[in-house]
Amino acid sequence: MPASEIRKNARESLTGKWGKGVCITLAYLLISFVIGLIQGLFKEGSITYLIIELAYLVISIPITFGLIISFMKLKRNEEVSAFDFLKDGFSRFNKSWGIWFHTFLKLLLPIICLILVIIIMAFLLSASIISGNSGLNKILAIVSVALYIVSIVYIVSRALLYAIAYNIGYDKPELSSKECVLKSEELMKGNRGNLFLLELSFIGWALLACLSLGIGVLWLFPYVQVALVCFYDKIINRDTSAEN
Repeated sequence: MPASEIRKNARESLTGKWGKGVCITLAYLLISFVIGLIQGLFKEGSITYLIIELAYLVISIPITFGLIISFMKLKRNEEVSAFDFLKDGFSRFNKSWGIWFHTFLKLLLPIICLILVIIIMAFLLSASIISGNSGLNKILAIVSVALYIVSIVYIVSRALLYAIAYNIGYDKPELSSKECVLKSEELMKGNRGNLFLLELSFIGWALLACLSLGIGVLWLFPYVQVALVCFYDKIINRDTSAEN
Protein backbone atom coordinates (compact mmCIF):
# COMPACT_ATOMS: atom_id res chain seq x y z
CA MET A 1 0.00 0.00 0.00
CA PRO A 2 1.43 3.42 -0.97
CA ALA A 3 2.22 5.91 1.81
CA SER A 4 -0.58 8.20 0.59
CA GLU A 5 -3.12 5.39 0.99
CA ILE A 6 -1.91 4.57 4.48
CA ARG A 7 -2.13 8.24 5.49
CA LYS A 8 -5.65 8.37 4.05
CA ASN A 9 -6.54 5.25 6.04
CA ALA A 10 -5.14 6.91 9.17
CA ARG A 11 -7.20 10.08 8.63
CA GLU A 12 -10.33 8.00 8.13
CA SER A 13 -9.57 6.03 11.28
CA LEU A 14 -9.19 9.29 13.21
CA THR A 15 -12.48 10.73 12.01
CA GLY A 16 -14.41 11.72 15.13
CA LYS A 17 -11.42 10.71 17.28
CA TRP A 18 -8.95 13.53 16.69
CA GLY A 19 -9.83 15.03 20.07
CA LYS A 20 -9.02 11.82 21.88
CA GLY A 21 -5.76 11.51 19.96
CA VAL A 22 -4.81 15.05 20.97
CA CYS A 23 -5.69 14.30 24.61
CA ILE A 24 -3.40 11.25 24.62
CA THR A 25 -0.62 13.37 23.12
CA LEU A 26 -1.17 16.13 25.70
CA ALA A 27 -1.09 13.60 28.54
CA TYR A 28 2.23 12.24 27.29
CA LEU A 29 3.72 15.73 26.85
CA LEU A 30 2.47 16.73 30.29
CA ILE A 31 4.28 13.83 31.95
CA SER A 32 7.48 14.63 30.03
CA PHE A 33 7.16 18.30 31.01
CA VAL A 34 6.64 17.52 34.71
CA ILE A 35 9.63 15.17 34.80
CA GLY A 36 11.76 17.78 33.02
CA LEU A 37 10.53 20.45 35.45
CA ILE A 38 11.44 18.34 38.47
CA GLN A 39 14.84 17.54 36.98
CA GLY A 40 15.42 21.24 36.34
CA LEU A 41 15.13 21.93 40.06
CA PHE A 42 18.45 20.20 40.63
CA LYS A 43 21.92 21.05 39.44
CA GLU A 44 22.92 19.28 36.24
CA GLY A 45 25.37 16.51 37.03
CA SER A 46 24.26 16.20 40.64
CA ILE A 47 23.36 12.79 42.08
CA THR A 48 19.67 13.69 42.32
CA TYR A 49 19.67 14.94 38.73
CA LEU A 50 21.25 11.71 37.51
CA ILE A 51 18.83 9.58 39.57
CA ILE A 52 15.84 11.37 38.03
CA GLU A 53 17.37 10.96 34.56
CA LEU A 54 17.93 7.25 35.18
CA ALA A 55 14.41 6.83 36.54
CA TYR A 56 12.95 8.49 33.46
CA LEU A 57 15.00 6.21 31.24
CA VAL A 58 13.61 3.19 33.09
CA ILE A 59 9.97 4.28 32.76
CA SER A 60 10.28 5.65 29.22
CA ILE A 61 10.30 2.16 27.68
CA PRO A 62 6.96 0.98 29.17
CA ILE A 63 5.49 4.42 28.48
CA THR A 64 6.44 4.05 24.82
CA PHE A 65 4.84 0.59 24.76
CA GLY A 66 1.73 2.02 26.40
CA LEU A 67 1.49 4.81 23.82
CA ILE A 68 1.63 2.30 20.97
CA ILE A 69 -1.14 0.30 22.63
CA SER A 70 -3.29 3.42 23.12
CA PHE A 71 -3.08 4.36 19.44
CA MET A 72 -3.71 0.76 18.40
CA LYS A 73 -6.89 0.86 20.49
CA LEU A 74 -7.82 4.27 19.09
CA LYS A 75 -7.42 3.10 15.50
CA ARG A 76 -9.41 -0.09 16.17
CA ASN A 77 -12.30 1.77 17.84
CA GLU A 78 -11.55 0.24 21.23
CA GLU A 79 -12.18 2.17 24.45
CA VAL A 80 -9.16 4.23 25.49
CA SER A 81 -8.63 7.29 27.67
CA ALA A 82 -5.87 9.90 27.80
CA PHE A 83 -3.73 8.29 30.51
CA ASP A 84 -4.36 4.63 29.68
CA PHE A 85 -0.87 4.38 28.21
CA LEU A 86 0.52 4.47 31.76
CA LYS A 87 -1.60 1.53 32.90
CA ASP A 88 -1.11 -0.46 29.69
CA GLY A 89 2.63 0.23 29.65
CA PHE A 90 3.49 -0.46 33.28
CA SER A 91 1.29 -3.57 33.41
CA ARG A 92 3.63 -4.89 30.70
CA PHE A 93 6.82 -3.52 32.25
CA ASN A 94 8.84 -6.73 31.88
CA LYS A 95 7.55 -7.34 28.34
CA SER A 96 8.43 -3.80 27.24
CA TRP A 97 11.98 -4.02 28.54
CA GLY A 98 12.33 -7.57 27.22
CA ILE A 99 11.47 -6.43 23.70
CA TRP A 100 13.82 -3.46 24.04
CA PHE A 101 16.65 -5.73 25.25
CA HIS A 102 16.29 -8.29 22.46
CA THR A 103 16.03 -5.48 19.89
CA PHE A 104 19.22 -3.99 21.33
CA LEU A 105 20.98 -7.34 20.99
CA LYS A 106 19.92 -7.47 17.34
CA LEU A 107 21.28 -3.96 16.78
CA LEU A 108 24.47 -4.47 18.78
CA LEU A 109 26.59 -5.36 15.74
CA PRO A 110 25.46 -2.29 13.72
CA ILE A 111 26.10 -0.09 16.76
CA ILE A 112 29.60 -1.54 17.18
CA CYS A 113 30.22 -0.92 13.46
CA LEU A 114 29.20 2.72 13.88
CA ILE A 115 31.51 3.16 16.87
CA LEU A 116 34.39 1.61 14.92
CA VAL A 117 33.67 3.91 11.98
CA ILE A 118 33.74 6.96 14.26
CA ILE A 119 37.08 5.82 15.71
CA ILE A 120 38.47 5.23 12.21
CA MET A 121 37.17 8.65 11.11
CA ALA A 122 38.91 10.33 14.04
CA PHE A 123 42.14 8.46 13.28
CA LEU A 124 42.07 9.27 9.57
CA LEU A 125 41.28 12.93 10.12
CA SER A 126 44.00 13.24 12.75
CA ALA A 127 46.48 11.58 10.40
CA SER A 128 45.52 13.89 7.54
CA ILE A 129 45.92 16.99 9.70
CA ILE A 130 49.36 15.85 10.88
CA SER A 131 50.47 15.08 7.31
CA GLY A 132 49.56 18.56 6.13
CA ASN A 133 48.73 17.18 2.68
CA SER A 134 45.61 19.05 1.53
CA GLY A 135 44.88 16.53 -1.25
CA LEU A 136 45.07 13.65 1.19
CA ASN A 137 42.96 15.59 3.66
CA LYS A 138 40.12 15.88 1.15
CA ILE A 139 40.27 12.20 0.20
CA LEU A 140 40.28 11.05 3.82
CA ALA A 141 37.45 13.45 4.67
CA ILE A 142 35.34 12.05 1.82
CA VAL A 143 36.12 8.47 2.84
CA SER A 144 35.25 9.22 6.46
CA VAL A 145 31.92 10.83 5.58
CA ALA A 146 31.08 7.96 3.20
CA LEU A 147 31.81 5.37 5.89
CA TYR A 148 29.69 7.29 8.40
CA ILE A 149 26.72 7.53 6.01
CA VAL A 150 26.94 3.83 5.15
CA SER A 151 26.98 2.96 8.87
CA ILE A 152 23.93 5.12 9.59
CA VAL A 153 22.04 3.60 6.65
CA TYR A 154 22.97 0.12 7.91
CA ILE A 155 21.70 0.87 11.43
CA VAL A 156 18.43 2.41 10.18
CA SER A 157 17.90 -0.51 7.81
CA ARG A 158 18.36 -3.00 10.63
CA ALA A 159 16.28 -0.99 13.12
CA LEU A 160 13.30 -0.94 10.73
CA LEU A 161 13.14 -4.72 11.00
CA TYR A 162 12.03 -4.41 14.62
CA ALA A 163 9.68 -1.44 14.23
CA ILE A 164 6.52 -3.47 14.91
CA ALA A 165 7.83 -5.64 17.77
CA TYR A 166 5.74 -3.75 20.36
CA ASN A 167 2.61 -3.99 18.21
CA ILE A 168 3.13 -7.74 18.06
CA GLY A 169 3.76 -7.79 21.81
CA TYR A 170 0.30 -6.34 22.37
CA ASP A 171 -1.53 -8.46 19.80
CA LYS A 172 0.28 -11.67 20.72
CA PRO A 173 0.68 -11.69 24.53
CA GLU A 174 1.42 -15.40 24.42
CA LEU A 175 4.71 -14.73 22.58
CA SER A 176 7.88 -14.09 24.55
CA SER A 177 9.78 -10.83 24.10
CA LYS A 178 12.35 -12.57 21.94
CA GLU A 179 9.63 -14.13 19.80
CA CYS A 180 8.02 -10.72 19.27
CA VAL A 181 11.32 -9.34 17.98
CA LEU A 182 11.87 -12.34 15.72
CA LYS A 183 8.29 -12.11 14.40
CA SER A 184 8.79 -8.42 13.65
CA GLU A 185 11.98 -9.25 11.77
CA GLU A 186 10.13 -11.88 9.76
CA LEU A 187 7.20 -9.62 8.85
CA MET A 188 9.26 -6.55 8.07
CA LYS A 189 11.51 -8.24 5.53
CA GLY A 190 10.46 -6.71 2.23
CA ASN A 191 8.52 -3.96 4.03
CA ARG A 192 11.31 -1.78 5.39
CA GLY A 193 11.35 0.45 2.34
CA ASN A 194 7.60 1.00 2.57
CA LEU A 195 7.85 1.98 6.24
CA PHE A 196 10.77 4.31 5.53
CA LEU A 197 8.82 6.04 2.74
CA LEU A 198 5.79 6.35 5.02
CA GLU A 199 7.82 8.03 7.76
CA LEU A 200 9.54 10.21 5.16
CA SER A 201 6.17 11.35 3.82
CA PHE A 202 5.46 13.17 7.09
CA ILE A 203 8.35 15.61 6.68
CA GLY A 204 6.10 18.25 5.12
CA TRP A 205 3.59 17.89 7.93
CA ALA A 206 6.40 18.16 10.48
CA LEU A 207 7.55 21.44 8.91
CA LEU A 208 3.98 22.79 9.09
CA ALA A 209 3.81 21.73 12.74
CA CYS A 210 7.02 23.69 13.43
CA LEU A 211 5.60 26.76 11.66
CA SER A 212 2.58 26.57 13.96
CA LEU A 213 4.94 27.11 16.92
CA GLY A 214 4.67 23.45 17.83
CA ILE A 215 0.90 23.43 18.33
CA GLY A 216 0.47 21.32 15.20
CA VAL A 217 2.40 18.52 16.92
CA LEU A 218 -0.73 17.81 18.95
CA TRP A 219 -2.41 16.65 15.74
CA LEU A 220 0.67 15.41 13.90
CA PHE A 221 1.69 12.96 16.64
CA PRO A 222 -1.59 10.98 16.67
CA TYR A 223 -1.70 11.18 12.87
CA VAL A 224 1.75 9.56 12.59
CA GLN A 225 1.08 6.99 15.30
CA VAL A 226 -2.23 5.86 13.81
CA ALA A 227 -0.63 5.72 10.35
CA LEU A 228 2.01 3.37 11.78
CA VAL A 229 -0.75 1.20 13.24
CA CYS A 230 -2.46 1.17 9.82
CA PHE A 231 0.85 0.07 8.30
CA TYR A 232 1.18 -2.69 10.89
CA ASP A 233 -2.41 -3.87 10.41
CA LYS A 234 -1.84 -4.00 6.67
CA ILE A 235 1.18 -6.27 7.14
CA ILE A 236 -0.71 -8.53 9.53
CA ASN A 237 -3.65 -8.81 7.17
CA ARG A 238 -1.32 -9.61 4.29
CA ASP A 239 0.46 -12.18 6.43
CA THR A 240 -2.84 -13.73 7.50
CA SER A 241 -4.00 -13.89 3.92
CA ALA A 242 -0.76 -15.57 2.92
CA GLU A 243 -1.23 -18.19 5.63
CA ASN A 244 -4.77 -18.83 4.52
